[in-house]
Amino acid sequence: MLFVDAALGKTTKKPVWMMRQAGRALPEYRELRQKFPDFLSFVRNAEAAADATLMPTNRFDIDAAILFSDILVALPYMGFDLKFVPGKGPVISNPFRSESDMQNLHPVNLDKDLEYTKLALQKVRKELSKEKALLGFVGGPITVASYAIEGGSSKDLHCTKALYYQNKSAFESFLSLLAEMTGEYLARQAEWGADALVIMDSWAGHLSREDYIRMAKPFTEKVIKIVRHHTEAPIIHYANGASHLVDTFTTLDVNVVGVDHRSELSELFNKHPNTIFQGNLDQALLFANPEEIQQQTKKILELSKNRSHVMNLGHGVLPDTPLSGIQAFVDAVRNFD
Repeated sequence: MLFVDAALGKTTKKPVWMMRQAGRALPEYRELRQKFPDFLSFVRNAEAAADATLMPTNRFDIDAAILFSDILVALPYMGFDLKFVPGKGPVISNPFRSESDMQNLHPVNLDKDLEYTKLALQKVRKELSKEKALLGFVGGPITVASYAIEGGSSKDLHCTKALYYQNKSAFESFLSLLAEMTGEYLARQAEWGADALVIMDSWAGHLSREDYIRMAKPFTEKVIKIVRHHTEAPIIHYANGASHLVDTFTTLDVNVVGVDHRSELSELFNKHPNTIFQGNLDQALLFANPEEIQQQTKKILELSKNRSHVMNLGHGVLPDTPLSGIQAFVDAVRNFD
């Protein structure tokens, strides 16, 4: 399996996949999405989630399918009132703000509460070509915690940081609980059929290096330690807008470090000759003409020619991305000599 071999450093041939590849850029996805009244009911339907997962691999010759789900799926089972509001995103009406809120949290029964994840992964693995990898994923603890603490998405994580500074004990208790559940959930996904595992730490870039080391890294390390105890599946870590933290990410016990388009690959390659990176074509470049897309993609391929590397965008596929742009990106990887 090319993807797994590359993630383990066993080949310099480049696998390609894209974050958010199963989404609004695909007309078949939009058609399927209309059948469900809200996002959570869509995700919780194993049949539909599996179909959405397979859509990009059916349309494009990519090397991995990533489970169609969300980083917040476990929060409702912990007791959080989570809703996905059109035009606003996830909203939590009962955010975590104090030590007393720990008493209101419930343990997540992964095998029961998140059985739809198991069923979706099993269906995809059954239908997916054996040459293509199936990826499971979770959100990084600080990222998932930030939604629960802020009550939704935040551009500065001020409530999350305030909780740390004002009530470190409550912060650490909550993050530790989340990390334990997250690690077990990610390990379960390997048990249920995932060939590789992704930690999406979307909001880590909002932290300074010092704050990341204090507020996030110990809990990410806890997730990784739990996963390593259960499975040998390769682990990918990705954070957006976090080029100032890449040196710290390379010290995590992961196989691949994903970087966004703001990171200069040549500098990273020189500084970290033994690290396998993922990325990092600017996702907006897929709006360019095919020649420009292929030229920019080949620059990354040439740069990484003599080392293991996973080809991807610097962030997720944008909703109105032309399908011709996606195809040009994939073709450039496929046709690289």
